[in-house]
Amino acid sequence: MTDKEQFLSICRENIHRDGIDALLSWLEKSDFFVAPASTRFHGNYEGGLCEHSLNVYREAKKLNDIYSLGFSEETLAICGLFHDVCKTNLYKKGSRNVKDETTGAWEKREVWEIDEKIPLGHGEKSCLILQWYIKLNIDELLAIRWHMGGFDAAVKGGDFSISRAQDMSRLVALLSIADMVASHLIEVKGD
Repeated sequence: MTDKEQFLSICRENIHRDGIDALLSWLEKSDFFVAPASTRFHGNYEGGLCEHSLNVYREAKKLNDIYSLGFSEETLAICGLFHDVCKTNLYKKGSRNVKDETTGAWEKREVWEIDEKIPLGHGEKSCLILQWYIKLNIDELLAIRWHMGGFDAAVKGGDFSISRAQDMSRLVALLSIADMVASHLIEVKGD
């Protein structure tokens, strides 16, 4: 089964909210299933975003079981699979000159570039897009909004909202940790 088929199967089996069919239809018309997860870090290759989303979902399920947190399959699927929906239609292919590691000669290489058309922030944008289609509960909103943990720009700027969110819902830490495990332990860094 392809990553896209697995993703859609998990959604159809576990998510039963009004609007899920419209959300999946929008995703299928977008670049979500072929987009990279990043420009130069984890999953910076075609299909990386879908693969990363599946990895985060699987890790979130494991953490939920290990710590007996009791979050539903539906919540885990929504948070794990859609936490980075903000990256849909975000990247485009470009090129840049890089030195060949063996010869030292400069050569043109294809790279992924950010082409942000709706600059709303990372977690915030994912929450907003999802809310256009399905209703999220407060745990899901907080977890998706703050899934970047200490890498979120608001945290770097001194915003303490993440601490309050973590106090309100253990799903915030669960999703952030699942994202870190997927992106830093499971997925191989590309060029």
